[in-house]
Amino acid sequence: MRLTGFQLKMLAMILMVCDHVYQYIPNSPIWLTYVGRIVAPIFLYFVVEGFFYTRSRKKYIARMFMWAVIMKTGSILIMLLVPPKGEGIQNNIFLYFVFAFILLITLEQFMKKKTIMHFIYVVLGTAIALLPEMSIFGAMSVYAFYFFRHDKLKLSIAYVVSSIVATIAMGWIAEGGAIFTIHALLDNYQWMMIFALPFLLLYNGERGYNKTWAKYMFYVFYPVHIWMLYIIGQFV
Repeated sequence: MRLTGFQLKMLAMILMVCDHVYQYIPNSPIWLTYVGRIVAPIFLYFVVEGFFYTRSRKKYIARMFMWAVIMKTGSILIMLLVPPKGEGIQNNIFLYFVFAFILLITLEQFMKKKTIMHFIYVVLGTAIALLPEMSIFGAMSVYAFYFFRHDKLKLSIAYVVSSIVATIAMGWIAEGGAIFTIHALLDNYQWMMIFALPFLLLYNGERGYNKTWAKYMFYVFYPVHIWMLYIIGQFV
């Protein structure tokens, strides 16, 4: 079985809902966020694809930034209307994409010119990419997807290594060294992003269904479903 880009994105959107149900609806089972761990890597992979195939990188990053602003503004307004019981709405995957795109730009410039200054730009780009929801695993995944997008074996190895390194780094911080115990692995579950790899390997390189509504569906669906789940969660 092979999957088109549209099919992979639809799968990711379904699992994204599961993840956010756990985040916003009290007493939801934790397995909902486990299955949601594969969502970010799938969308991040397509950000890298978009970096190479988009007709205008300026328009691409401007569009992502615009939706990041819409997401943030809408979230603030909704939390003013329905005050949060806890931390409120922190999600903004569009900002995640913007910083990933910045990292890709710095990587490309360094690979072309290989100067100390461009290396510094890469370091700064990586640091910036760690600021939003991305995490060290997300930043390392960008490197893997960028350098090995045409070699699935190398991509797989790099992705697995990234997962292990990120698990050790985040686990050491969260668990104080007890990284690979059952409790630690279930509590620090970001390592489960590794399960996105089989789905990425099934990608056939084709866009698939490409109507205009489908192209912009995610941009609308992402903020709307989070806002709806947040509001429901405040009254449950």
